Amino acid sequence: MAEANNQLILIVEDSATQALKLQHVLESEGFVTVCAFSAEEALEEMNRSLPNLIIVDYHLPGIQGDELCRQIHMDLTTRSIPILMLTADETQATELHGLESGADDFVSKSEDIGILLLRVHNLLRKSRQDSSVLDVARSLFRRARVLIIDDSNTYRESLAQELREEGCEVVQVTSGPEGLRRLAESDYDCVMVDMVMPEMDGIEVCKELTARRSESEPPIVVLMLSAYENKENVTRALEAGADDFVGKSTEMSVLRARLRALLRRKFLLEQNQRIIEEFRLREMEALRAKAEKEAAEARAALAEGLARANRDLEEANAKLRETQVHLIQSEKMASLGQLVAGIAHEINNPLSFALSNVFTIENWLSEVQAEAGECLAPELGARIQKARARIADTGQGLERVRELVVKLRTFSRLDEGEFKSIDVREAIESVLLFLRHKMADRVEVVRDFGAQTELACFAGQLNQVLMNVTANAVDAIGEKGSIVIRTAIEDDMFLISVKDSGCGISSEHVERIFDPFFTTKPVGQGTGLGLAISYKIVQAHQGRIEVRSALGEGTEVRVLIPLGLKA
Repeated sequence: MAEANNQLILIVEDSATQALKLQHVLESEGFVTVCAFSAEEALEEMNRSLPNLIIVDYHLPGIQGDELCRQIHMDLTTRSIPILMLTADETQATELHGLESGADDFVSKSEDIGILLLRVHNLLRKSRQDSSVLDVARSLFRRARVLIIDDSNTYRESLAQELREEGCEVVQVTSGPEGLRRLAESDYDCVMVDMVMPEMDGIEVCKELTARRSESEPPIVVLMLSAYENKENVTRALEAGADDFVGKSTEMSVLRARLRALLRRKFLLEQNQRIIEEFRLREMEALRAKAEKEAAEARAALAEGLARANRDLEEANAKLRETQVHLIQSEKMASLGQLVAGIAHEINNPLSFALSNVFTIENWLSEVQAEAGECLAPELGARIQKARARIADTGQGLERVRELVVKLRTFSRLDEGEFKSIDVREAIESVLLFLRHKMADRVEVVRDFGAQTELACFAGQLNQVLMNVTANAVDAIGEKGSIVIRTAIEDDMFLISVKDSGCGISSEHVERIFDPFFTTKPVGQGTGLGLAISYKIVQAHQGRIEVRSALGEGTEVRVLIPLGLKA
Protein backbone atom coordinates (compact mmCIF):
# COMPACT_ATOMS: atom_id res chain seq x y z
CA MET A 1 0.00 0.00 0.00
CA ALA A 2 1.26 3.49 -0.84
CA GLU A 3 0.57 4.84 2.61
CA ALA A 4 2.94 2.27 4.12
CA ASN A 5 5.99 3.82 2.48
CA ASN A 6 8.69 4.86 4.98
CA GLN A 7 6.43 3.89 7.92
CA LEU A 8 8.50 2.29 10.71
CA ILE A 9 6.77 -0.17 13.04
CA LEU A 10 8.43 -1.37 16.24
CA ILE A 11 7.40 -4.92 17.23
CA VAL A 12 7.91 -5.67 20.93
CA GLU A 13 7.45 -9.45 21.25
CA ASP A 14 9.38 -11.97 23.35
CA SER A 15 8.39 -14.85 21.05
CA ALA A 16 10.78 -14.99 18.09
CA THR A 17 8.25 -17.03 16.10
CA GLN A 18 5.44 -14.52 16.68
CA ALA A 19 7.79 -11.61 15.95
CA LEU A 20 8.92 -13.11 12.61
CA LYS A 21 5.32 -13.79 11.67
CA LEU A 22 4.34 -10.17 12.33
CA GLN A 23 7.41 -8.90 10.45
CA HIS A 24 6.51 -10.99 7.41
CA VAL A 25 2.89 -9.75 7.37
CA LEU A 26 3.78 -6.07 7.88
CA GLU A 27 6.71 -5.99 5.46
CA SER A 28 4.49 -7.64 2.84
CA GLU A 29 2.30 -4.54 3.21
CA GLY A 30 5.30 -2.28 2.56
CA PHE A 31 6.10 -1.33 6.15
CA VAL A 32 9.62 -1.14 7.62
CA THR A 33 9.87 -3.15 10.85
CA VAL A 34 12.28 -3.60 13.69
CA CYS A 35 11.97 -6.14 16.52
CA ALA A 36 12.70 -5.88 20.23
CA PHE A 37 12.36 -8.96 22.46
CA SER A 38 11.86 -7.04 25.72
CA ALA A 39 10.64 -3.67 26.93
CA GLU A 40 14.20 -2.67 27.76
CA GLU A 41 15.34 -3.40 24.20
CA ALA A 42 12.34 -1.44 22.89
CA LEU A 43 13.33 1.67 24.89
CA GLU A 44 16.90 1.41 23.60
CA GLU A 45 15.61 1.06 20.04
CA MET A 46 13.48 4.21 20.44
CA ASN A 47 16.60 6.09 21.56
CA ARG A 48 18.07 5.28 18.13
CA SER A 49 14.99 5.92 15.99
CA LEU A 50 11.36 6.84 16.77
CA PRO A 51 8.80 4.52 15.14
CA ASN A 52 5.47 5.55 13.61
CA LEU A 53 3.63 2.74 15.43
CA ILE A 54 4.41 0.31 18.25
CA ILE A 55 2.92 -3.21 18.45
CA VAL A 56 3.55 -4.54 21.95
CA ASP A 57 2.80 -7.90 23.55
CA TYR A 58 0.93 -7.64 26.84
CA HIS A 59 3.09 -10.31 28.51
CA LEU A 60 6.84 -9.53 28.36
CA PRO A 61 9.82 -10.62 30.46
CA GLY A 62 10.87 -7.95 32.95
CA ILE A 63 8.85 -4.81 32.24
CA GLN A 64 5.31 -5.81 31.19
CA GLY A 65 3.60 -4.39 28.10
CA ASP A 66 1.21 -2.20 30.12
CA GLU A 67 4.12 -0.62 32.03
CA LEU A 68 5.96 0.02 28.75
CA CYS A 69 2.87 1.86 27.51
CA ARG A 70 2.92 4.08 30.59
CA GLN A 71 6.63 4.88 30.17
CA ILE A 72 6.13 5.74 26.49
CA HIS A 73 3.29 8.13 27.35
CA MET A 74 5.32 9.81 30.11
CA ASP A 75 7.89 11.13 27.58
CA LEU A 76 6.92 14.17 25.51
CA THR A 77 8.84 12.91 22.44
CA THR A 78 7.11 9.51 22.38
CA ARG A 79 3.71 10.10 23.95
CA SER A 80 2.03 10.73 20.58
CA ILE A 81 3.20 7.41 19.03
CA PRO A 82 0.15 5.10 18.63
CA ILE A 83 0.33 1.76 20.46
CA LEU A 84 -1.43 -1.45 19.44
CA MET A 85 -1.45 -4.09 22.19
CA LEU A 86 -1.48 -7.85 21.40
CA THR A 87 -2.27 -10.65 23.82
CA ALA A 88 -3.02 -14.32 23.84
CA ASP A 89 -5.18 -13.77 26.91
CA GLU A 90 -8.65 -12.94 25.51
CA THR A 91 -10.34 -12.17 28.81
CA GLN A 92 -12.15 -8.86 29.14
CA ALA A 93 -10.12 -8.04 32.27
CA THR A 94 -6.89 -8.20 30.26
CA GLU A 95 -8.39 -6.04 27.53
CA LEU A 96 -9.57 -3.48 30.09
CA HIS A 97 -6.17 -3.43 31.78
CA GLY A 98 -4.34 -3.02 28.47
CA LEU A 99 -6.51 -0.12 27.36
CA GLU A 100 -6.27 1.57 30.75
CA SER A 101 -2.45 1.38 30.63
CA GLY A 102 -2.41 3.65 27.58
CA ALA A 103 -2.74 1.36 24.54
CA ASP A 104 -4.68 2.93 21.68
CA ASP A 105 -6.09 -0.37 20.45
CA PHE A 106 -6.24 -3.95 21.71
CA VAL A 107 -6.18 -7.04 19.45
CA SER A 108 -6.11 -10.72 20.30
CA LYS A 109 -3.32 -12.77 18.78
CA SER A 110 -5.99 -15.10 17.43
CA GLU A 111 -7.63 -12.25 15.51
CA ASP A 112 -7.71 -12.45 11.71
CA ILE A 113 -4.60 -10.96 10.03
CA GLY A 114 -6.78 -8.75 7.83
CA ILE A 115 -8.42 -7.15 10.88
CA LEU A 116 -4.98 -6.61 12.44
CA LEU A 117 -3.75 -4.84 9.29
CA LEU A 118 -6.89 -2.68 9.16
CA ARG A 119 -6.31 -1.56 12.73
CA VAL A 120 -2.63 -0.84 11.97
CA HIS A 121 -3.52 1.29 8.93
CA ASN A 122 -6.25 3.03 10.92
CA LEU A 123 -3.92 3.99 13.77
CA LEU A 124 -1.29 5.29 11.34
CA ARG A 125 -3.90 7.27 9.41
CA LYS A 126 -5.23 8.85 12.59
CA SER A 127 -1.67 9.63 13.70
CA ARG A 128 -1.05 11.63 10.49
CA GLN A 129 -4.36 13.47 10.83
CA ASP A 130 -3.65 14.28 14.46
CA SER A 131 -0.41 16.04 13.46
CA SER A 132 -2.41 18.92 11.95
CA VAL A 133 -2.74 22.30 13.67
CA LEU A 134 -5.22 22.18 16.52
CA ASP A 135 -7.36 24.75 18.25
CA VAL A 136 -5.24 25.48 21.32
CA ALA A 137 -8.21 26.79 23.25
CA ARG A 138 -9.87 23.34 22.98
CA SER A 139 -6.79 21.59 24.36
CA LEU A 140 -7.36 22.69 27.93
CA PHE A 141 -8.90 20.41 30.56
CA ARG A 142 -12.58 19.78 29.78
CA ARG A 143 -15.33 17.16 29.63
CA ALA A 144 -15.53 15.01 26.53
CA ARG A 145 -18.53 15.78 24.29
CA VAL A 146 -20.04 12.64 22.76
CA LEU A 147 -22.72 12.44 20.05
CA ILE A 148 -24.70 9.15 19.98
CA ILE A 149 -26.46 8.32 16.66
CA ASP A 150 -28.71 5.27 17.16
CA ASP A 151 -32.34 4.53 16.29
CA SER A 152 -32.71 2.14 19.27
CA ASN A 153 -34.09 4.22 22.11
CA THR A 154 -33.40 1.53 24.73
CA TYR A 155 -29.71 1.00 23.81
CA ARG A 156 -29.18 4.69 23.19
CA GLU A 157 -30.49 5.70 26.64
CA SER A 158 -28.53 2.91 28.33
CA LEU A 159 -25.33 3.96 26.58
CA ALA A 160 -25.91 7.65 27.37
CA GLN A 161 -26.34 6.84 31.05
CA GLU A 162 -23.05 4.90 31.08
CA LEU A 163 -21.20 7.77 29.38
CA ARG A 164 -22.62 10.40 31.76
CA GLU A 165 -21.37 8.32 34.66
CA GLU A 166 -18.02 8.32 32.85
CA GLY A 167 -18.10 12.15 33.01
CA CYS A 168 -18.99 12.81 29.38
CA GLU A 169 -21.37 15.40 28.04
CA VAL A 170 -23.80 13.41 25.87
CA VAL A 171 -26.09 14.46 23.01
CA GLN A 172 -28.46 11.90 21.42
CA VAL A 173 -29.99 11.77 17.93
CA THR A 174 -31.96 9.01 16.18
CA SER A 175 -30.76 9.31 12.56
CA GLY A 176 -27.69 9.88 10.42
CA PRO A 177 -28.84 13.16 8.80
CA GLU A 178 -29.73 14.62 12.21
CA GLY A 179 -26.32 13.59 13.52
CA LEU A 180 -24.49 15.24 10.62
CA ARG A 181 -26.51 18.41 11.15
CA ARG A 182 -25.52 18.48 14.82
CA LEU A 183 -21.89 17.91 13.91
CA ALA A 184 -22.00 20.87 11.50
CA GLU A 185 -23.45 23.13 14.22
CA SER A 186 -21.20 22.21 17.13
CA ASP A 187 -17.91 20.52 18.03
CA TYR A 188 -17.77 17.01 19.44
CA ASP A 189 -14.92 14.82 20.56
CA CYS A 190 -16.48 11.49 19.71
CA VAL A 191 -19.30 10.11 17.54
CA MET A 192 -20.79 6.70 18.44
CA VAL A 193 -22.88 5.59 15.50
CA ASP A 194 -24.97 2.44 14.89
CA MET A 195 -23.95 0.59 11.76
CA VAL A 196 -27.51 -0.41 10.81
CA MET A 197 -30.11 2.38 10.68
CA PRO A 198 -32.94 3.29 8.31
CA GLU A 199 -32.51 6.15 5.80
CA MET A 200 -28.72 6.48 6.39
CA ASP A 201 -26.59 3.78 8.02
CA GLY A 202 -23.46 4.17 10.07
CA ILE A 203 -21.11 3.37 7.19
CA GLU A 204 -22.52 6.29 5.16
CA VAL A 205 -22.29 8.60 8.18
CA CYS A 206 -18.68 7.58 8.70
CA LYS A 207 -17.79 8.15 5.03
CA GLU A 208 -19.52 11.56 5.09
CA LEU A 209 -17.52 12.55 8.19
CA THR A 210 -14.29 11.45 6.51
CA ALA A 211 -15.12 13.52 3.42
CA ARG A 212 -16.00 16.60 5.47
CA ARG A 213 -12.96 16.40 7.68
CA SER A 214 -10.15 18.90 6.87
CA GLU A 215 -6.61 18.89 8.19
CA SER A 216 -7.14 22.23 9.95
CA GLU A 217 -10.05 20.90 12.03
CA PRO A 218 -9.61 19.15 15.38
CA PRO A 219 -9.75 15.34 15.01
CA ILE A 220 -13.02 13.63 15.93
CA VAL A 221 -13.13 10.04 17.17
CA VAL A 222 -15.60 7.71 15.43
CA LEU A 223 -16.65 4.50 17.20
CA MET A 224 -18.87 2.14 15.17
CA LEU A 225 -21.55 0.12 17.03
CA SER A 226 -23.23 -3.00 15.70
CA ALA A 227 -25.31 -5.90 16.94
CA TYR A 228 -23.59 -8.03 14.29
CA GLU A 229 -19.95 -8.41 15.28
CA ASN A 230 -18.12 -10.25 12.50
CA LYS A 231 -15.02 -9.82 10.35
CA GLU A 232 -16.94 -8.35 7.41
CA ASN A 233 -18.57 -5.61 9.50
CA VAL A 234 -15.32 -4.76 11.30
CA THR A 235 -13.56 -4.46 7.94
CA ARG A 236 -16.28 -2.26 6.44
CA ALA A 237 -16.30 0.04 9.48
CA LEU A 238 -12.54 0.52 9.65
CA GLU A 239 -12.24 1.04 5.89
CA ALA A 240 -14.98 3.69 6.05
CA GLY A 241 -12.87 5.68 8.52
CA ALA A 242 -14.06 4.49 11.94
CA ASP A 243 -11.45 4.47 14.69
CA ASP A 244 -12.82 1.37 16.40
CA PHE A 245 -15.58 -1.21 16.18
CA VAL A 246 -17.51 -2.49 19.23
CA GLY A 247 -20.28 -5.01 19.28
CA LYS A 248 -23.43 -4.07 21.18
CA SER A 249 -23.18 -7.31 23.06
CA THR A 250 -19.84 -6.25 24.52
CA GLU A 251 -19.94 -5.46 28.21
CA MET A 252 -20.31 -1.76 28.97
CA SER A 253 -17.07 -1.76 30.98
CA VAL A 254 -15.12 -2.84 27.88
CA LEU A 255 -16.91 -0.30 25.68
CA ARG A 256 -16.16 2.44 28.18
CA ALA A 257 -12.50 1.35 28.29
CA ARG A 258 -12.24 1.49 24.50
CA LEU A 259 -13.86 4.92 24.44
CA ARG A 260 -11.50 6.14 27.16
CA ALA A 261 -8.51 4.89 25.15
CA LEU A 262 -9.71 6.71 22.04
CA LEU A 263 -10.45 9.93 23.93
CA ARG A 264 -7.24 9.67 25.91
CA ARG A 265 -5.24 9.55 22.70
CA LYS A 266 -7.23 12.42 21.19
CA PHE A 267 -6.71 14.65 24.25
CA LEU A 268 -3.07 13.56 24.47
CA LEU A 269 -2.41 14.63 20.89
CA GLU A 270 -4.21 17.92 21.45
CA GLN A 271 -2.12 18.53 24.55
CA ASN A 272 1.04 17.65 22.61
CA GLN A 273 0.08 20.13 19.92
CA ARG A 274 -0.63 22.78 22.53
CA ILE A 275 2.76 22.19 24.15
CA ILE A 276 4.48 22.34 20.75
CA GLU A 277 2.59 25.54 19.94
CA GLU A 278 3.61 27.04 23.28
CA PHE A 279 7.22 26.05 22.66
CA ARG A 280 7.03 27.58 19.19
CA LEU A 281 5.55 30.80 20.56
CA ARG A 282 8.16 30.96 23.30
CA GLU A 283 10.92 30.29 20.80
CA MET A 284 9.56 33.03 18.55
CA GLU A 285 9.38 35.38 21.55
CA ALA A 286 12.93 34.47 22.51
CA LEU A 287 14.10 35.05 18.93
CA ARG A 288 12.23 38.36 18.82
CA ALA A 289 13.76 39.43 22.14
CA LYS A 290 17.19 38.36 20.90
CA ALA A 291 16.68 40.28 17.65
CA GLU A 292 15.55 43.37 19.56
CA LYS A 293 18.55 43.08 21.88
CA GLU A 294 20.94 42.70 18.96
CA ALA A 295 19.28 45.64 17.20
CA ALA A 296 19.56 47.76 20.35
CA GLU A 297 23.21 46.75 20.75
CA ALA A 298 23.82 47.56 17.08
CA ARG A 299 22.16 50.95 17.50
CA ALA A 300 24.18 51.62 20.66
CA ALA A 301 27.39 50.53 18.92
CA LEU A 302 26.53 52.74 15.95
CA ALA A 303 25.79 55.70 18.23
CA GLU A 304 29.01 55.09 20.14
CA GLY A 305 30.92 54.78 16.88
CA LEU A 306 29.44 58.02 15.59
CA ALA A 307 30.21 59.78 18.88
CA ARG A 308 33.77 58.44 18.80
CA ALA A 309 34.12 59.50 15.18
CA ASN A 310 32.84 62.97 16.06
CA ARG A 311 35.30 63.20 18.95
CA ASP A 312 38.16 62.04 16.73
CA LEU A 313 37.11 64.53 14.06
CA GLU A 314 36.94 67.35 16.59
CA GLU A 315 40.36 66.42 17.97
CA ALA A 316 41.76 66.27 14.44
CA ASN A 317 40.27 69.67 13.65
CA ALA A 318 41.69 71.12 16.87
CA LYS A 319 45.12 69.69 16.08
CA LEU A 320 44.84 71.04 12.55
CA ARG A 321 43.98 74.52 13.84
CA GLU A 322 46.86 74.39 16.32
CA THR A 323 49.26 73.22 13.63
CA GLN A 324 48.05 75.95 11.29
CA VAL A 325 48.55 78.64 13.94
CA HIS A 326 51.91 77.15 14.82
CA LEU A 327 53.00 77.26 11.19
CA ILE A 328 51.76 80.83 10.80
CA GLN A 329 53.64 81.95 13.91
CA SER A 330 56.70 79.99 12.82
CA GLU A 331 56.57 81.71 9.45
CA LYS A 332 56.20 85.07 11.16
CA MET A 333 59.12 84.35 13.45
CA ALA A 334 61.18 83.18 10.47
CA SER A 335 60.33 86.39 8.59
CA LEU A 336 61.11 88.43 11.69
CA GLY A 337 64.46 86.68 12.05
CA GLN A 338 65.30 87.42 8.42
CA LEU A 339 64.23 91.05 8.89
CA VAL A 340 66.34 91.43 12.04
CA ALA A 341 69.31 89.84 10.31
CA GLY A 342 68.90 92.21 7.35
CA ILE A 343 68.63 95.28 9.60
CA ALA A 344 71.70 94.23 11.55
CA HIS A 345 73.64 93.74 8.36
CA GLU A 346 72.59 97.15 6.95
CA ILE A 347 73.42 98.94 10.21
CA ASN A 348 76.75 97.22 10.65
CA ASN A 349 78.64 98.94 7.78
CA PRO A 350 77.73 102.60 8.54
CA LEU A 351 78.14 101.84 12.26
CA SER A 352 81.70 100.60 11.69
CA PHE A 353 82.43 103.69 9.55
CA ALA A 354 81.05 106.02 12.25
CA LEU A 355 83.02 104.30 15.00
CA SER A 356 86.19 104.48 12.92
CA ASN A 357 85.70 108.21 12.29
CA VAL A 358 84.93 108.91 15.95
CA PHE A 359 88.09 107.22 17.06
CA THR A 360 90.07 109.03 14.33
CA ILE A 361 88.72 112.45 15.33
CA GLU A 362 89.33 111.74 19.01
CA ASN A 363 92.94 110.75 18.27
CA TRP A 364 93.43 113.78 16.04
CA LEU A 365 92.17 116.21 18.71
CA SER A 366 94.36 114.50 21.27
CA GLU A 367 97.41 114.95 19.04
CA VAL A 368 96.53 118.61 18.36
CA GLN A 369 96.18 119.32 22.05
CA ALA A 370 99.51 117.57 22.82
CA GLU A 371 101.45 119.36 20.08
CA ALA A 372 100.08 122.80 20.94
CA GLY A 373 100.89 122.32 24.58
CA GLU A 374 101.21 125.57 26.46
CA CYS A 375 100.89 127.57 23.26
CA LEU A 376 97.24 126.61 23.02
CA ALA A 377 94.96 129.37 24.16
CA PRO A 378 93.00 128.41 27.31
CA GLU A 379 89.68 129.12 25.65
CA LEU A 380 90.54 126.95 22.65
CA GLY A 381 91.87 124.23 24.92
CA ALA A 382 88.57 124.18 26.85
CA ARG A 383 86.64 123.90 23.62
CA ILE A 384 88.86 121.05 22.40
CA GLN A 385 88.39 119.23 25.72
CA LYS A 386 84.65 119.64 25.52
CA ALA A 387 84.67 118.31 21.94
CA ARG A 388 86.72 115.32 23.03
CA ALA A 389 84.17 114.56 25.80
CA ARG A 390 81.31 114.78 23.32
CA ILE A 391 83.13 112.52 20.90
CA ALA A 392 83.81 110.02 23.75
CA ASP A 393 80.08 110.00 24.59
CA THR A 394 79.29 109.46 20.92
CA GLY A 395 81.72 106.56 20.83
CA GLN A 396 80.09 104.96 23.87
CA GLY A 397 76.66 105.33 22.23
CA LEU A 398 77.90 103.77 19.04
CA GLU A 399 79.44 100.91 21.06
CA ARG A 400 76.00 100.25 22.62
CA VAL A 401 74.47 100.26 19.13
CA ARG A 402 77.10 97.74 18.02
CA GLU A 403 76.25 95.55 21.04
CA LEU A 404 72.56 95.75 20.04
CA VAL A 405 73.44 94.67 16.50
CA VAL A 406 75.37 91.69 17.86
CA LYS A 407 72.38 90.61 19.98
CA LEU A 408 70.00 91.09 17.06
CA ARG A 409 72.19 88.77 15.05
CA THR A 410 72.12 86.27 17.90
CA PHE A 411 68.31 86.50 18.05
CA SER A 412 68.02 85.94 14.29
CA ARG A 413 70.23 82.85 14.52
CA LEU A 414 68.13 81.40 17.36
CA ASP A 415 65.13 81.22 15.02
CA GLU A 416 66.83 78.67 12.85
CA GLY A 417 64.88 75.36 12.91
CA GLU A 418 67.83 72.99 13.20
CA PHE A 419 68.45 70.85 16.28
CA LYS A 420 71.59 72.06 18.03
CA SER A 421 73.10 73.07 21.33
CA ILE A 422 72.44 76.69 22.37
CA ASP A 423 73.35 79.02 25.21
CA VAL A 424 70.04 79.46 27.06
CA ARG A 425 71.27 82.54 28.90
CA GLU A 426 72.12 84.21 25.61
CA ALA A 427 68.71 83.26 24.20
CA ILE A 428 66.96 84.78 27.23
CA GLU A 429 68.95 88.00 26.91
CA SER A 430 68.00 88.26 23.25
CA VAL A 431 64.32 87.87 24.14
CA LEU A 432 64.59 90.50 26.86
CA LEU A 433 66.29 92.83 24.42
CA PHE A 434 63.51 92.32 21.95
CA LEU A 435 60.87 93.05 24.67
CA ARG A 436 62.69 96.09 26.10
CA HIS A 437 60.27 98.51 24.46
CA LYS A 438 57.34 96.81 26.29
CA MET A 439 59.06 96.82 29.68
CA ALA A 440 60.34 100.46 29.58
CA ASP A 441 60.96 101.59 33.17
CA ARG A 442 57.99 99.72 34.74
CA VAL A 443 59.44 96.18 34.78
CA GLU A 444 62.54 95.18 36.71
CA VAL A 445 64.21 91.98 35.48
CA VAL A 446 66.03 89.82 38.02
CA ARG A 447 68.31 87.13 36.58
CA ASP A 448 69.31 83.97 38.45
CA PHE A 449 71.17 81.77 36.00
CA GLY A 450 72.62 78.42 37.02
CA ALA A 451 76.12 77.21 36.22
CA GLN A 452 75.03 75.19 33.18
CA THR A 453 73.71 77.21 30.26
CA GLU A 454 74.09 74.82 27.29
CA LEU A 455 71.00 72.92 26.14
CA ALA A 456 70.40 70.70 23.07
CA CYS A 457 67.07 71.61 21.45
CA PHE A 458 65.32 73.00 18.38
CA ALA A 459 66.59 76.54 18.80
CA GLY A 460 63.86 78.39 16.96
CA GLN A 461 61.07 76.50 18.77
CA LEU A 462 62.57 77.04 22.22
CA ASN A 463 63.07 80.73 21.38
CA GLN A 464 59.34 80.91 20.60
CA VAL A 465 58.52 79.34 24.01
CA LEU A 466 60.77 81.86 25.80
CA MET A 467 59.22 84.73 23.83
CA ASN A 468 55.64 83.62 24.63
CA VAL A 469 56.27 82.98 28.33
CA THR A 470 58.29 86.17 28.92
CA ALA A 471 55.85 88.36 26.95
CA ASN A 472 52.97 86.99 29.06
CA ALA A 473 54.90 87.82 32.25
CA VAL A 474 55.51 91.39 31.01
CA ASP A 475 51.82 91.78 30.12
CA ALA A 476 50.76 90.50 33.56
CA ILE A 477 52.51 93.41 35.33
CA GLY A 478 50.55 96.59 35.81
CA GLU A 479 52.16 99.97 36.40
CA LYS A 480 55.28 98.58 38.05
CA GLY A 481 56.64 95.19 39.01
CA SER A 482 59.35 92.65 38.52
CA ILE A 483 60.17 89.47 36.63
CA VAL A 484 62.51 86.81 38.00
CA ILE A 485 64.10 84.59 35.36
CA ARG A 486 65.88 81.55 36.76
CA THR A 487 67.65 78.54 35.24
CA ALA A 488 68.70 75.39 37.09
CA ILE A 489 69.03 71.62 36.81
CA GLU A 490 66.23 69.52 38.39
CA ASP A 491 66.23 65.72 38.10
CA ASP A 492 68.11 65.57 34.77
CA MET A 493 65.89 68.33 33.40
CA PHE A 494 66.93 71.84 32.38
CA LEU A 495 64.62 74.29 34.18
CA ILE A 496 63.73 77.73 32.87
CA SER A 497 61.50 79.59 35.34
CA VAL A 498 59.81 82.92 34.59
CA LYS A 499 57.96 84.40 37.57
CA ASP A 500 56.11 87.72 37.53
CA SER A 501 54.72 89.89 40.36
CA GLY A 502 51.37 90.38 38.61
CA CYS A 503 47.87 89.81 39.93
CA GLY A 504 47.95 86.00 39.44
CA ILE A 505 45.42 83.58 37.92
CA SER A 506 42.42 81.91 39.58
CA SER A 507 42.49 78.10 40.07
CA GLU A 508 39.69 77.41 37.56
CA HIS A 509 41.57 79.38 34.90
CA VAL A 510 44.87 77.62 35.68
CA GLU A 511 43.23 74.31 34.71
CA ARG A 512 42.46 75.69 31.25
CA ILE A 513 45.57 77.78 30.73
CA PHE A 514 46.95 75.49 27.98
CA ASP A 515 43.65 75.17 26.06
CA PRO A 516 43.83 76.65 22.57
CA PHE A 517 42.21 80.12 22.26
CA PHE A 518 41.83 80.47 26.03
CA THR A 519 43.17 83.75 27.45
CA THR A 520 42.85 85.80 30.62
CA LYS A 521 43.87 89.00 28.85
CA PRO A 522 41.32 91.73 28.06
CA VAL A 523 39.30 91.40 24.86
CA GLY A 524 41.40 92.33 21.84
CA GLN A 525 44.70 91.54 23.55
CA GLY A 526 46.30 88.17 22.84
CA THR A 527 45.12 85.22 20.76
CA GLY A 528 45.08 82.59 23.50
CA LEU A 529 47.51 80.46 21.48
CA GLY A 530 50.88 81.34 23.00
CA LEU A 531 50.83 78.86 25.89
CA ALA A 532 49.01 76.22 23.81
CA ILE A 533 51.79 76.35 21.20
CA SER A 534 54.44 76.45 23.94
CA TYR A 535 52.86 73.34 25.49
CA LYS A 536 53.06 71.45 22.20
CA ILE A 537 56.67 72.53 21.61
CA VAL A 538 57.79 71.45 25.10
CA GLN A 539 55.84 68.18 24.71
CA ALA A 540 57.63 67.56 21.40
CA HIS A 541 60.91 68.00 23.33
CA GLN A 542 59.72 65.22 25.73
CA GLY A 543 59.54 67.81 28.49
CA ARG A 544 56.77 69.47 30.45
CA ILE A 545 55.52 72.97 31.19
CA GLU A 546 53.92 73.91 34.50
CA VAL A 547 52.01 76.95 35.74
CA ARG A 548 51.94 77.87 39.43
CA SER A 549 49.70 80.79 40.28
CA ALA A 550 47.24 82.21 42.80
CA LEU A 551 45.27 85.42 42.85
CA GLY A 552 47.35 88.28 44.30
CA GLU A 553 50.56 86.19 44.36
CA GLY A 554 51.80 86.40 40.78
CA THR A 555 52.46 83.58 38.30
CA GLU A 556 55.41 81.28 37.71
CA VAL A 557 55.80 79.35 34.44
CA ARG A 558 58.28 76.45 34.63
CA VAL A 559 59.67 74.98 31.41
CA LEU A 560 61.57 71.69 31.85
CA ILE A 561 63.52 70.13 28.95
CA PRO A 562 65.39 66.79 29.30
CA LEU A 563 69.18 67.00 29.30
CA GLY A 564 70.96 65.05 26.59
CA LEU A 565 67.99 65.26 24.22
CA LYS A 566 68.66 64.01 20.70
CA ALA A 567 66.92 64.96 17.46
